[in-house]
Amino acid sequence: MQALIRTKDNIKVGIRANFARFEGQKSPPQIVFDKISDIGLQKLEKGTAVKIEVIGMPSKVMFVTTILDKTDDGVVCSLPASLVTIERRQNSRYRVTPSAMAYLSFSQWVPEDDDPSAPPFFDAYRSLAGWIPIMDISAGGVCVQSHFPSFINVLETVDVDPKAKLHLPMSAPMPVQAAIRWKRRIKNRFSEDNRERYQLDFRLGIEFLDLSEEYQVKIRNYLRQLSVADAI
Repeated sequence: MQALIRTKDNIKVGIRANFARFEGQKSPPQIVFDKISDIGLQKLEKGTAVKIEVIGMPSKVMFVTTILDKTDDGVVCSLPASLVTIERRQNSRYRVTPSAMAYLSFSQWVPEDDDPSAPPFFDAYRSLAGWIPIMDISAGGVCVQSHFPSFINVLETVDVDPKAKLHLPMSAPMPVQAAIRWKRRIKNRFSEDNRERYQLDFRLGIEFLDLSEEYQVKIRNYLRQLSVADAI
């Protein structure tokens, strides 16, 4: 089982750790964490109060403890008297990272060469032209985003695409029923060459319907990967 360790001084940075063992016979009872990176160990000191979040569970479990000692690749912590948080996760959303990109493709939208509102592509990559980047994902659905409005224009009157496909890293495409719950056109302002410019984002909110247990497991594994993507 994995965990994220956070210190009071740097609560935003998570340090990856592995639950090694519980030593209840010692006084006080202790939990040993190992497989911590060298960079992570440098940020953890004996006597420091830390917050531990358990990763990979359907419920959010978190507790506060104190580091009693350090080992070559981990830390020894006191057993907490109580949990700070234990609550059922309600389809927490995770932002997709560049190193673990995911995509959604629709059976009812295929980009065409002569469509100026579609993304540009080469014939050699035609099979990938309809893959729309996923902005964030949860166990129940995704938000897809593109600067090209073609897919929103085509799907304007579509409620459900029963043959959409979810593309996760290192995984075969998964057929999903994609229910379109909302559509948005967002105008973003940015500066370039000392000039103010605008760019439109086109987004769809998608809910997955009737996912099989096999695909639910694959999505949960991917969410777990994203949950520790920024950890050290």
